[in-house]
Amino acid sequence: MFNHILIPIDDDPGSRRAIELGVALAQKLGARVTGFHAMMEFNRAGIVEELLEAPPAELQVHALAHADRLFAPLRHEAQLAGVPCDTIAKRGDQPHAAIVAAAQKIRCDLIVMASHGRRGIARLVLGSQTQQVLNRASTSVLVVR
Repeated sequence: MFNHILIPIDDDPGSRRAIELGVALAQKLGARVTGFHAMMEFNRAGIVEELLEAPPAELQVHALAHADRLFAPLRHEAQLAGVPCDTIAKRGDQPHAAIVAAAQKIRCDLIVMASHGRRGIARLVLGSQTQQVLNRASTSVLVVR
């Protein structure tokens, strides 16, 4: 049924639920998982920010270290379950677009991701990456609450 599951991961506690469900599903199906983290772009607005902000190479090192910490629970769960696991961290200012592109590029046939559960004004202001993935993905998406 599903052979390769993409699990987008961020700082939200819902990602932990997506990891648990995605790995358990992969174990039952004999599938593999790939964790994905969309790192925010480093945009410089002007000279003041350049003086206050670390150099881009240093920011990249910190972003990759952060992504690696986010991937640790996935790697642990996958190892315990005997599920093959890879991870990808990519920069981009639109996480939903990066998730959809990654799923297509590595030929995932299922995306398991969390919904942050924002409602009302928060949803309007912050948007819904999950909704955007649902709208744009050409593969199946399982939303975890």
